[in-house]
Amino acid sequence: MPDKKRTPKASALTSLPPLSIAFVTTRFGQQFGGAEAYGVELMRELSKRHQVTVIGYEYDPQSALELPFIAVSISDHLPSWIRSFLFAKKVQRILKQHPFQIVHSHVGGWCGHVDVLHVRSAFYRWFVAPKFIKRLRNFLSPRAQMYRWLEKNRIHQQPQRCTVMVSEQIKEQVQSAYHTDFNFPVIPPGVHMPQTDADTRAQTRERLGIQSGDVLCLLVARNPERKGLNTLLEALPQLPEHTKLLIVGVRAHQRTMYEQIVARHQLKDRILFVTQTTDISPYYQAADIYVHPTLNDSFGMAPLEAMSYRLPVIMSSPQYCGFAHYAQDQKNALLLQDPNSGQELSQALRHLLEDAELRDRLRRGGRQLAEQFDWSNIAADFEKIYAQILCHRADISAPTSPAD
Repeated sequence: MPDKKRTPKASALTSLPPLSIAFVTTRFGQQFGGAEAYGVELMRELSKRHQVTVIGYEYDPQSALELPFIAVSISDHLPSWIRSFLFAKKVQRILKQHPFQIVHSHVGGWCGHVDVLHVRSAFYRWFVAPKFIKRLRNFLSPRAQMYRWLEKNRIHQQPQRCTVMVSEQIKEQVQSAYHTDFNFPVIPPGVHMPQTDADTRAQTRERLGIQSGDVLCLLVARNPERKGLNTLLEALPQLPEHTKLLIVGVRAHQRTMYEQIVARHQLKDRILFVTQTTDISPYYQAADIYVHPTLNDSFGMAPLEAMSYRLPVIMSSPQYCGFAHYAQDQKNALLLQDPNSGQELSQALRHLLEDAELRDRLRRGGRQLAEQFDWSNIAADFEKIYAQILCHRADISAPTSPAD
């Protein structure tokens, strides 16, 4: 088990001068998902002291954070694994033309001085975890082999470059896949302590059609099925009619599909959808409970954000949700041992609905836990890594060739 308590750190390294930093990502914007939101908020903090340039496919035009942007264009008609390789090649050429002191990458490739792994290890997922026959098929798959190779070039065990994991779960997977006990640093996502007001809550609930006696559960997810939609569909009918569910973040072109799924379960009047948005704050404020029966989250920013809004949280256990490593059951959140069990989820929700003392305890405990993940502390962790890399590197220009 990891150290569950994050101790506060200095907000910045005073000895580190302003740096030119290239931030390499596919899409830059909070509406695109948890990993992308991590990048936006981290760069927001780092750009207060350093010159940050974003390199990627897309920059959300509605983003409140404006940074220099170098666009990478690749045909959408190509398979994703070929696009990933071509993206890395184009980033390599860009870095030759625009030298940066630090290249901070969130994507597969070989150009990063600091590589951050947000999702389940490709090597572990396709070549370690599956049974023999499936592993054999993956060995013969150019797609799986490409993602494995791109990841391999991001796994660094020398002081000139650094691989950062966003959760202990990913760290353990990488150590298992690459047969190493190297102590990769773990830097989880951060959170801002938001300001809330009763007017925003009331106006948002009215706009959504939520009545005063309704209990509104919230799930933030681009892909609700991965975050436990089927479990929620099983659990909701077991709860009082005034228990509603709001799902925020689905892609616009998929909304109709999800509404049809809900209609088939005869829950059309109890489940609402809001498509991708850059501002989720009003929906956190409108909610009463946050539910996160995820099937596989390397970390899970949404339940952390929900805690910052003082929402009681129900989420999957550490086996399924990396953030749950930091939480204590019944103190910071209610942890689900089986996120596929609608019965277990309905019991947890009923427990919250009926126990006011438990709701208050989770609100307090969740907020206390969220306060340990302040973004200024997260940025300071990365600045320490930047300083260590610069101290060990004689040539501070960007790497130009793949690892062996």
